[in-house]
Amino acid sequence: MEATEVTSLAVKLSEQRAVSGKSRRRVLGTAVAALGGVALAACGGAGGGATAPAGPVKGKVLFWQESTSDLAKQLWSTMQSTFKEAQPNVELQYDTTPVSAGQSRDDKLFAALASGTAWDVWQRDIPPSYQQPLVDKKAVLALDEYYASEPNLKRIHSWARNRSKLFGKTWGVPHEIEFIPVWFNKGVFAKAGVKDAPKTWDQYLNLLRTLKTSGVQPMNVAKGRTNPGHNYSVYLMDLIGKDGFEDLLYRDKKWEGHDGVIRAAQALVDFEKQGWIPSDNQTGTYDLAADFQNGKLAMWGNGTWQVADYEKRKHDSAGFDYDFFIPPSQDAKIKPTIAGGIGGGFSVWSETKNTQPSVAFLDHLMSPTAQKQWVEVLFQVAPVPFKPEDYKVPEGMASALKTIASGQEMGYNVSVVVPAKFVDVYWDGLVDILNEKLAPKEWSSRLQKEWDIAKQENRTPKP
Repeated sequence: MEATEVTSLAVKLSEQRAVSGKSRRRVLGTAVAALGGVALAACGGAGGGATAPAGPVKGKVLFWQESTSDLAKQLWSTMQSTFKEAQPNVELQYDTTPVSAGQSRDDKLFAALASGTAWDVWQRDIPPSYQQPLVDKKAVLALDEYYASEPNLKRIHSWARNRSKLFGKTWGVPHEIEFIPVWFNKGVFAKAGVKDAPKTWDQYLNLLRTLKTSGVQPMNVAKGRTNPGHNYSVYLMDLIGKDGFEDLLYRDKKWEGHDGVIRAAQALVDFEKQGWIPSDNQTGTYDLAADFQNGKLAMWGNGTWQVADYEKRKHDSAGFDYDFFIPPSQDAKIKPTIAGGIGGGFSVWSETKNTQPSVAFLDHLMSPTAQKQWVEVLFQVAPVPFKPEDYKVPEGMASALKTIASGQEMGYNVSVVVPAKFVDVYWDGLVDILNEKLAPKEWSSRLQKEWDIAKQENRTPKP
């Protein structure tokens, strides 16, 4: 998506979801569907734990899911059955009405909220940059009391819940642990004589030189607002680490003039100057996924939501295979930190008449039974404890799953944890930097100005 001037919050949110929804969960669901998927577990689950809220619950729930792919329909059909087993006295209904032509999911959501006809529960990212407009409108229910009482909500990793908080409260249920590595085409690496992933920054630069000399495009950045942010997050985390980024988020460290903030952006500029990233990455016409598959593109900084598409391409294209690594830091004193966190979630309408059934449904979505469905069908990982060996997934998914399940708290994908208006300055500025219209230092000043406004309005995140 082009970085365009927008005037309304609804348009900005629609723009945001149009990119992330298509490039992440929508593509993922379609890709796995093409592979045929993995058989769903009818009942029972891996990893132990409770599967139902304490005490009987009666009522109904109207739910609006995010994806309408064939595989997503399969998953939600099975989820409806397993929920019925856990809560036989709750009627679960899905709204499958398609979004109208020219309308985004956020258009539909805000229209439903305005008319008082919203769903009891809906699926949508809940980190601050997404959820804050709904909290400001008092449209979503704070769920903190249920985290203390429901057996599966209790299992959600504390760090995942913390990334979903605004003003000290939890306004939904986080979902989809994901991270952003550098993916590489194994065949391209082999042809270029590359045997090992780089361990130092100098080795990383030498890798880029080697790939360029071999005749392939070493890297690229997808056109639009989000993938530049994904790549930037990778290099920022490797420069300042999780603690350094939390200094910016929580401890009043200044964005303006910040060495790490500037150097991470400058790395992308330098890569362009060397031809390691095409200088027209934001204005030219590239099909990065196809280029990655056919060996024109050696590496791509993107998230684990892309794995299912890679698996489909591996299935369809003889000789194509892939893997990933976490780039080494420019600062040898900083250990490599994975950029990632939470990418999805579920919300309860503040005006619902069906609070308890809705909470029971959310609790089920975090159960071991549901986790098996999430992982094996859509490769979406709920933020609860699990064992990778309990799931049957392709090799590429298994490798990513082990990283996700390692138990360590990840670093950050910047765009999902910063305030809603700040993220526009962040995204649009990165596109301008890649288009050589803005210097990283000046961008840091713009970030600071918007951060100061957000702080004055009490919109900055709290630890």
